[in-house]
Amino acid sequence: MSAAPMSEDWALERFYHTIINARDIDETVRFYQDLGFEIVRDRRRMTWPPGGGLAFGLMPDVKGRGGTLMALPSDPPPEGPMLDIIQWIEPEATFNEISPTTIPRVTAFRTRNVRAAIKAMQAKGYRTTTAEALDANAAAGILFVGGVYDPNGNVIELIELAPGLVTSRLQEVHGTDE
Repeated sequence: MSAAPMSEDWALERFYHTIINARDIDETVRFYQDLGFEIVRDRRRMTWPPGGGLAFGLMPDVKGRGGTLMALPSDPPPEGPMLDIIQWIEPEATFNEISPTTIPRVTAFRTRNVRAAIKAMQAKGYRTTTAEALDANAAAGILFVGGVYDPNGNVIELIELAPGLVTSRLQEVHGTDE
């Protein structure tokens, strides 16, 4: 693995946040709270400043609700990554419909006890990608895997790796396409 190119003038420091486009910000915040996220800064009632869309390549005067920052208690800011939940009012965000032939946006989380997590999210009324967690690939160190749809059609992958692994051993078990 080679190191990322760096300059004497700049360098990426750490992962900060990823934006989750929300159809309904309140429903989306609730979903991520049910997964275990906590609100770091609740900006659902914030008025966006002029020029707020320029950094995203959008028209300058976008309108949105949110910028609600959420983090897992095990990854507290400022070092831990956050979710930034935004409901775009103008222009409106587009969303893929859930279907077996549409590739969804997937965000994966290392999870302790995926089987219990899938059952708990189903009990709260959330749709999951499978009826129960799958025995994934123990030889590769993936013990269980499953997914739950957020209110926007994104798949939240829950993955349970064998103790001590940072990543799975899929390549070592299944080889490469060389």
